[in-house]
Amino acid sequence: MMNTPNETKIVRLVKKGGTNLMSLLLNQAIKPSSSEFLIPVHYKNIAQLPVQQQKAWNNACHDELEALCKRQVYDLVKLPPNCKVIGNRWVFAEKSDLWKHARLVAKGFSQIEDIDYEEIFSPIIHYETVCLMFSLVALEGMYMTGLDVKTTFLYRKLKEEIYMKQPEGFIMKGHEDKVMHLKHALYGLKQAYLAWWCELEAFMKTQGFH
Repeated sequence: MMNTPNETKIVRLVKKGGTNLMSLLLNQAIKPSSSEFLIPVHYKNIAQLPVQQQKAWNNACHDELEALCKRQVYDLVKLPPNCKVIGNRWVFAEKSDLWKHARLVAKGFSQIEDIDYEEIFSPIIHYETVCLMFSLVALEGMYMTGLDVKTTFLYRKLKEEIYMKQPEGFIMKGHEDKVMHLKHALYGLKQAYLAWWCELEAFMKTQGFH
């Protein structure tokens, strides 16, 4: 039986080995969908997309900024003397229903300990506990449900003074010299997880949990 040209190429690379073989096998195994090429990596990539896609992604950015304003996450102010400003970036994703989602993420790696944050510890899930809960539910015939908290990190007020640059593509005209004074936690900040945990813990106590 004759090998196809592609099969012949694979056989030849198998004999040689190396990174070329790995690249070929990965390309054969993972076929990127056409939609992946329409998801921008950086904000500037939006300009390279079709007009309809540009509009959709810019609308997603507007929706994100509206959510931040609605939760009063920041004030636009002039940077006080002797204060540093951190950067940010847009992170884009497309959901299974093709809904475009943009998130403004702070560049937390530029934060300085004891100045921009103190503690960052936050409890995380133990999957053994989850398995135990599912087992008890099944054994006792209980009913289990779940919920998703949207814009999770935006609920907790910050105690630190943090200033951030205005997001790329959305610098307010006439206020180019101003920065965002963050009043609430934001995705990407070092203390974001801890801030959310403190907010959740305080709320659960009001509901009688401990």
